[in-house]
Amino acid sequence: MEISTNEWNSYIESMKNALAEKAYWQEELDACLDMAEDAKNGDEDALLDLAVYKMDHGIDFEESLSFVDEKAGQGDVYALTRLGFLYCTGVSNSFDDSKKSLIEIDDATNEEKSNSYFEKASELGGVRAMAALVNHIWVYRNQDSDDSESEDDSVHLTAEDFVKAEKLALKAIDIYENQKEKCDVPDSIIALLMGWLSDLYASKNPLSPIFSQEKAEYWKNRSDKLSQELKESSEEIQQ
Repeated sequence: MEISTNEWNSYIESMKNALAEKAYWQEELDACLDMAEDAKNGDEDALLDLAVYKMDHGIDFEESLSFVDEKAGQGDVYALTRLGFLYCTGVSNSFDDSKKSLIEIDDATNEEKSNSYFEKASELGGVRAMAALVNHIWVYRNQDSDDSESEDDSVHLTAEDFVKAEKLALKAIDIYENQKEKCDVPDSIIALLMGWLSDLYASKNPLSPIFSQEKAEYWKNRSDKLSQELKESSEEIQQ
């Protein structure tokens, strides 16, 4: 994959120009320059990071997407997960609005692609992908199913949805607790997952086969405890 292309250099210049009014671009500019330099020096991880960044921002899009897709085909969890997010959140280029139409996030085919990539990543132990799937099942589909104005039965949660979300959340938490070196999300995401798991168990949806007030309370306490620990740790660092 080519690194210093015209599109990339233009993006870097746009960041430099933005510094006059928005100093927060400095950190991202520095990270981009370091990433590109490491990629030039043959760092494979940096090269993938650069390809993902370009893909997400619509820079050299076809080439970047092809590179990430190739890595995904080799079973790279990070590449698979990023493709999953690409097809559900689209492209975000702060300096070029024309880039945002490169992925139609409301397209049913792209939604299927997104889920497929997340599924593959989760099967390979990707905790971020597991969290994304739980989020899709519980947060989005549950919100839709609670919408009294919705007439689309396809958004309603099923018994299988509850079981799948429970299994994914428990698997993600197990990796976090027993194989933390393989966990690709921060502790805050695990705290969030514990909260979603509590909500799953607490749901009184008549289709739910996993309803349990005891488990709901247990995971709520776990979520609250971890969140409090993270808050205290953050406060200590700030002091």
